Amino acid sequence: MSWKESFQLGVSNFKKNKHSEALVLFDEAISLGCDSFIVYDSRAAVHEKLGNNKAALIDAKKVVDTAPDRWQGYARSARLFHALNKDEAAIKMIDLALERIKPDDSQRLQELNTLKSQATDALKAADERRRARIAKTAYHIGKLPVEIFAEILCIVVAADHAHILKLSHVCKHWRGIAIKTPLLWQTLVVSKHRPTIKVRLWMERARTHILHLSFHHNIPEMDWPSILSELSSLSWCGLRSLAASGSLFSRLYDLLHQLSKTEAISRLEHLDISGCPGFERFLPDFEDSHLDTLKVANFTPSMGGLWSRVHRLKTMTIEAGWIEILPALTANQSLENLVLSNLVPIPMQSGDDDRAELSNLQCLKLFNIGLVSSITRVIVAPNLRVLHLFNIGYSSDVLGFAHADPLRALKELRVGSCTTTASSLITLIAGAPVLETLQISGIHGVVNDVLDFICGTHLNDQQQDVCTVLKHVDLSSCGDLLTRNAYSLVKTRLRTDQPVTVDGVQPGCRAEIESLRLDGCPLMEAEMLPWFRGKVKAFSCVYMTKKEGKQRR
Repeated sequence: MSWKESFQLGVSNFKKNKHSEALVLFDEAISLGCDSFIVYDSRAAVHEKLGNNKAALIDAKKVVDTAPDRWQGYARSARLFHALNKDEAAIKMIDLALERIKPDDSQRLQELNTLKSQATDALKAADERRRARIAKTAYHIGKLPVEIFAEILCIVVAADHAHILKLSHVCKHWRGIAIKTPLLWQTLVVSKHRPTIKVRLWMERARTHILHLSFHHNIPEMDWPSILSELSSLSWCGLRSLAASGSLFSRLYDLLHQLSKTEAISRLEHLDISGCPGFERFLPDFEDSHLDTLKVANFTPSMGGLWSRVHRLKTMTIEAGWIEILPALTANQSLENLVLSNLVPIPMQSGDDDRAELSNLQCLKLFNIGLVSSITRVIVAPNLRVLHLFNIGYSSDVLGFAHADPLRALKELRVGSCTTTASSLITLIAGAPVLETLQISGIHGVVNDVLDFICGTHLNDQQQDVCTVLKHVDLSSCGDLLTRNAYSLVKTRLRTDQPVTVDGVQPGCRAEIESLRLDGCPLMEAEMLPWFRGKVKAFSCVYMTKKEGKQRR
């Protein structure tokens, strides 16, 4: 049998879908010496039908080699490359085939253009999958310059200095950069857990440039000498924040005196000390102090000498002790935050008109203070935004100071376990048009009248409803709070229950209550709680704690 007969018989079997027999006959034709591109193209077609794409691609290449001017080999190669997900090669073969097809062969031109469109789409989809895979697995941070990555770490650590420990344990790369960046180690908090080793490590990594130094109160005294020895090389003039107990502060001062660097005290911007005996000997070094924030626990009258030297405070926190408040305030009239707790004010021989004008004061918090009127009567704060009053005793009315000077900038009012009246609270609230947060806790006989006023139609001086921006309310531990008043507070501020004009506008629209806390209010009706939970985003009404429940049993 000649190769032509084998070839023709193979074509006949191929048309009858006898692909295996056709493949044998084509192989026989080639073995008999046939080198025509038609035979290779036919065998490639059989391999393609049988799914042997690689074998078909070899024959298609042979077609291109033997008949480079014909389109058949390129077109079949394109289809096979596309089937093998090699779409770039498929597009190249399609372009070569299109160059060789006659312009009037519209059917094959359309088929190849369709195949090219499919290959292009498949190539784009593959590129998108590759990009998605890279986005999930690639280490992009590793491509950042070290300086930029270090700056990012500094921003994270600035929010919370404890993050440096987590960041330095992420991987070897991060740890290497963190250890070599002194700015990340400029906050040193010394505790009882291996304090000397920690001080040595931080000093080494910060290169002695510690900005914020803090000591926990529970550090054993036996560790103090070794800690101070490690700190002797600290760049003290660069220190900006210091927190220490009184005894340790004295030892630090002695160290500074030995090093002739006591001027570091006047350079401090933040100071936190407690129980410091013999404070008088430190006073000369506070001359021309740069203190911005001062926190003192167990304040003694001997510390009153600070007020002749410290004049730039913006935040003052005094916890426990005896204090003459007027000299402290008049010396620091730029105060923005004032927190006083567990104090006994020392009466002063001053006139009734002696007052401190604190135009910058925005936050005033008073906790557990007897004779609070000796403090509030000397404070004039027209721009006060936050007012907290808790556990105030020995006062006929803790809010009496606000009657003469309305707090029109007040946004947050929290009053708890104090002696006051509903009329005083109403007067204060009526003069605070931008009040957003209100807390009344542990006060009997007041809350219902206040809520009646807030929910009513009473108009203030500007002919507007009161508390139009009130969003957060805490009425916990008010044993006489009635359900109807809490219900009215929420309902009258719902968008659907406020009056609407003809054109759909809500004039003087009140803000909805976003959070409401009614813990420890036994008169609240249980069947109303689901309604509150459906109308208020954050709602809490716990009648009693587990501990209280056990005591009742």
